Amino acid sequence: MSLTVADAISTELRITARIFQETWGGILRSGWMNLVIIVTMAAILSIFGTLLAFVIETELLFEHMGTGFEISAYLKPEAKLETVKANVLRQPGVARIQVVTRESAWNEMKQALDISNMDNPLPDTIHIKSNAPERLATLASQIEQLDGVEEVNYAKQLIQRLRSFSNLISAIGLVIALFLGAMTLFVISNTIHLLIEARSREIEILRMMGVGNWFIRLPLLFQGSFYGLSGALIAYLPLLGAVYTIGELFGKLQFSTSGYSLNIVFVIMLIMGVTVGAGGAANSIRKYLRV
Repeated sequence: MSLTVADAISTELRITARIFQETWGGILRSGWMNLVIIVTMAAILSIFGTLLAFVIETELLFEHMGTGFEISAYLKPEAKLETVKANVLRQPGVARIQVVTRESAWNEMKQALDISNMDNPLPDTIHIKSNAPERLATLASQIEQLDGVEEVNYAKQLIQRLRSFSNLISAIGLVIALFLGAMTLFVISNTIHLLIEARSREIEILRMMGVGNWFIRLPLLFQGSFYGLSGALIAYLPLLGAVYTIGELFGKLQFSTSGYSLNIVFVIMLIMGVTVGAGGAANSIRKYLRV
């Protein structure tokens, strides 16, 4: 029994070694096309990674800027300040509030403008900071409906423009990523097609010998994955430079980038590279290799 298990393991190891040997042989047979594909893959992934890093950091920038916006709620003359304050704190999304009484606001205005002979026309005011900038409009609407609140004010148009710009950048990045992914898929698919054509006689012999289909398919799939992995590793250097440049650019806006976008984007690039590489090979196998 133990000999049977050992023989089975030994056989599987030999088959695995043979598959990787065939993969390496396919890479060697592709010659200079390897360099073309890997450089193309690296260039495409570099562009994709730079766009993705920019989108991630831009989203964080807008979120950071959004937390700086506040809602100003002006109370009615007859409103009870403590009651309205308690109602505001109960609203979802409220991070903190600052109460400015009409008396303190009036004292500051009199010191600045020398208008001591006038009656105080100012209302009690509550300034609200939100912990969810994307819900600022909803929170403002909820606060405006509270008893005792006469008017609510916040930078509505500016926030809407920032959010629209953020969505536009994300959409552009997605479209470009899809286009580049399709182009890479096409390049790898055609390369594997040429390799299949070059090995057509050998593949026919393997079929006649009763070799399993996956023994023929796997080296081609691994070769496509190799292109994607190599391209992603090379693209890391341009990505590193791009993330540094984005950090310098955002630093001028008094915003320190997260730093973790580099690792996130690189992992996504690795996954995308291997997936697209194997996908291109699989597409070519499906079309041109009848096994």
